Amino acid sequence: MRRTVIALLTSLLALTACSSGGSSTSTSATPNEADVVAWMDKVCGAVDGTVKAMSDEPNIDLSDPSKLKTGLSDWLGTKIGAVDKSIADLKGLESGPHPKSKELASTAEEGMGQIKTLLTDTKSKVDSSNDATQVVTAFTEMVSKAAGLEKTGADVQKKFDETGLAPAAQKASNCKDLQIASSATPTS
Repeated sequence: MRRTVIALLTSLLALTACSSGGSSTSTSATPNEADVVAWMDKVCGAVDGTVKAMSDEPNIDLSDPSKLKTGLSDWLGTKIGAVDKSIADLKGLESGPHPKSKELASTAEEGMGQIKTLLTDTKSKVDSSNDATQVVTAFTEMVSKAAGLEKTGADVQKKFDETGLAPAAQKASNCKDLQIASSATPTS
């Protein structure tokens, strides 16, 4: 179950990283392709820290309820910190070289915001739990909700493809890394 939630959240992160809303339109000023690729690389790089942070498993000790609670709470806190950093980095990328730079960065920020909400809500439930059953219930709810976020990530990916920026993302090394991460399948 732990790998399932990690895989689902990582998949959403990877799909959201280089995404946008709306369709592409021609503009009178054509951005320099190298600048757009470099910017896309930064956008994906901003998300990559969270993807890497989400790749480890929580320290869960089922034999000791207090360690279970503490381990999961600490793990969630670390992930929330990584998401906060990604959101801050994305905010700094809103003024990019492409006409839809702000829209692209904002869409990635929104996806990160959804993940942060899920993690924060789960951490709150874990921290206020009175026994191991409540901790496990909070974690199970997170897994269930993460599955819904995966569809959101797929919808965002579709919008990204519609902007015509997929070629720039394919050339950006950080985006390539995220595409590899998103192809990972849950193992349990």
